[in-house]
Amino acid sequence: MNNRFGSLLRLPFLTGTWLYLFLAFPLLDYLLRNWLPVPVISSLWDEGVLAVLVVITLFQMLGSERELPAVKVPMLAFVLLGVAHIVIDLPYFAAGLEGFRAVFQYMLAFFIGFYLVKNEQDALSYLRFIALLGTLAALVGIAQVALGVETPAGWTDASEQGLTRAFSFVVSPNVLGSYLALIAPLCFGLFLYEREKLWKWGWLVCTPVVLVALVFTGSRGAWLALFAAILIYLVAIDRRLLIAGIIGAAGAVAFVSPIRSRMLNLFSAEYLEKSSNDGRIARWLGAYEQMSYEPLFGKGIGHYGGAVADRYFGTNYVDSYYFKTLAEMGLTGIVLFLWLMLSVSRLMYAVWQQWKGQPGYYLLGGLFTGLLAVLLHNGVENIFEVPFMNSYFWFLCGLVLAFRFFKKGGSHA
Repeated sequence: MNNRFGSLLRLPFLTGTWLYLFLAFPLLDYLLRNWLPVPVISSLWDEGVLAVLVVITLFQMLGSERELPAVKVPMLAFVLLGVAHIVIDLPYFAAGLEGFRAVFQYMLAFFIGFYLVKNEQDALSYLRFIALLGTLAALVGIAQVALGVETPAGWTDASEQGLTRAFSFVVSPNVLGSYLALIAPLCFGLFLYEREKLWKWGWLVCTPVVLVALVFTGSRGAWLALFAAILIYLVAIDRRLLIAGIIGAAGAVAFVSPIRSRMLNLFSAEYLEKSSNDGRIARWLGAYEQMSYEPLFGKGIGHYGGAVADRYFGTNYVDSYYFKTLAEMGLTGIVLFLWLMLSVSRLMYAVWQQWKGQPGYYLLGGLFTGLLAVLLHNGVENIFEVPFMNSYFWFLCGLVLAFRFFKKGGSHA
C-alpha cells in the first residue's frame, strides 16, 4: 500500500507542480499580497504549500534508501532547545510559538530538497527555475534604477539622499542583495555545467545581469559576503586563484562608482556615529547586553531583535541573525546554531568535492558559494527572518546533500 501510494506521489504533476509553486515563493508572495490581497490566501498560502510538500516527503521517506546525513544531530539539538523555550516561557506562549515557527518552520524545506529531488536531471530543472526567477528579480531591480523608482524610506543613509537602490519584488534592497548573492554563483555554475549551447550562453548572459542588479541594490553586506564566499571558492579550486580574486575585488571598488561610494561611506565619520547611536553597532551591543542578563538561554525565543519580537514587545531589529539568536537563545542557542551551520557547510563541501572531475562539480560549486554568501550575510542582516530566503537556503542545502545519491557521469541536458 505504501509503495503504491509512494509511486503515485512521485508523479511529476503531484510532486513537481507543488515544488515549482514553492520555488516561486518570492514572486508568488509579492503578487498575492499586492494583487490579490485576500488575508487568508495571501498570508497562509506558503504554509499550505509547505504542508503538502511535507506530507509528500513523509511518504517518500518511508520507502527511501537515503540516510539522513550527520546534520540531523545538531538540527535535532537546536530544535529541542527551541521547544524547551516554548515550554519554559508559558506566560508568553503565543510569542514563543510564533518565534519558534519563524526560526524552525522553513527548516522543513531541507527534507523536501533531500528526499523529493530524485536525480541530477530533476535537480537541474529546479535549479534552472530558481535561477531564471532570480534573473527576473534582477531585471526588475535594474529597471527600477533606470526609471528612477523611489527607494523605500529608511534604506538610504542621511549622506546619500537621492540614491536609488534596487529592491525588485522582494521590497528590501538588502534582501534583494542577499537573494542575488545566492543567484549569481548559481547562474555561473549553470553556465559551466550545461551542455546545450542555448542554455549555456543564456546563463553567461544572466550572470552579469544578476551582478549588475546586485551592485544596484547598494547592499554592502551582500557585496562583502559574496566576495568572501568567492574567495573561499577560489581557494578550494586552486589557491593560486586567490590573488586574482583579491585583484578583481579591488578593481570593482576602484572603478565601479556605486561600489566605491557606498564602501567609502561605510568609513565616514557620519556613518560611524549614526551606527553607534542607533544603527548596527548599537543594535549588536544591545543584543549582547540582553544576552548578558540570561547568558545560558537568553531573553526567550521570539522576544528580541526580529519581526515577532517587534509585534509582541516593540523591540528593534538587531540587523544580525547571529546576534538576534544570541539575545533570544543565549550562549547555548548560538553555539547550537553555529554547530548546525558549520555541520551543513562541511557536509555540502564534502559532497561538492566528491564530484570533482564531473560536470556536477561546477554546479555544486556555484551552489556552495551562493549558500555560503547567505550564511555570511546573516552576520549583518536578519536574512533568515525572510521566509523565502530561509526556505531557499534549506531546500538547496537538502538538494546539495542529495547529490551524494545521484549517479556520477550521468547525462544532463
